[in-house]
Amino acid sequence: MPRPTLSCLVRRYVSHFNLLPLWICASVMAAPAARAESHAQLWSVHAFGIKVGELTLAVDETDNAYEGSGSFRTTGLAGILRSIRFTVSGQGTQAGQNLRPARYDGYINTGKRVSETSLQAQNSLLIKTKGAQDPATPIAPSATKGALDPMSMMWLSLRDQTDQTLCQIEQTQFDGTRLVRITLKTRASQGNSVTCSGTYDRIGGYSEEELTELKTSPLSVTYERDGDLWRAREVQLTSRHGKAKLIRRE
Repeated sequence: MPRPTLSCLVRRYVSHFNLLPLWICASVMAAPAARAESHAQLWSVHAFGIKVGELTLAVDETDNAYEGSGSFRTTGLAGILRSIRFTVSGQGTQAGQNLRPARYDGYINTGKRVSETSLQAQNSLLIKTKGAQDPATPIAPSATKGALDPMSMMWLSLRDQTDQTLCQIEQTQFDGTRLVRITLKTRASQGNSVTCSGTYDRIGGYSEEELTELKTSPLSVTYERDGDLWRAREVQLTSRHGKAKLIRRE
């Protein structure tokens, strides 16, 4: 079988970890009395031993709402071979540590294919309102109950964690075509850092061939103590093509 090209492998990593490449710049509309906070993160994305892209995450939130938009782009050698961009926008409400998406829009341009998807929350379900791509196997609407969109899932995983929320993620994600479960509950401490490990499980919308190829992948996020909080510093994931890593720059 021919060896996959670098640009092809980069596209597969983007598809494998839909929530991976985002550039989120957000503004939240809230009541004048609500307290707003802005959060910004810069990440570099590495695979095959080289840097393949950049991710900037910035989210504004109040005690009861969040809103964001963003994009990922390939850089360096990967960008020369093929420019890949992924942009998203979304908004929702929150109660404590629980996120409740209200709306999501996603756009991906692989250099060969452009796709757009929109999701709308209806009675705790995420309903696809725009998007030409159909799941390889049907997904029951009820299966999306309580699921997060990719932007919300990224924020849930990479925002600052408390002692109570650290390594306590078990959440489904729906991107309009596929349903996955992301679990980060195994905890390993080393000095001033904690690595939360778990899995990325394909649970809906995939063909039998795709599930045979890969159904479960290892996933981990390493956090470092920063005062009373834990700050995400590194993300690692594995597919059948090898490992990919996100490293926080600021």
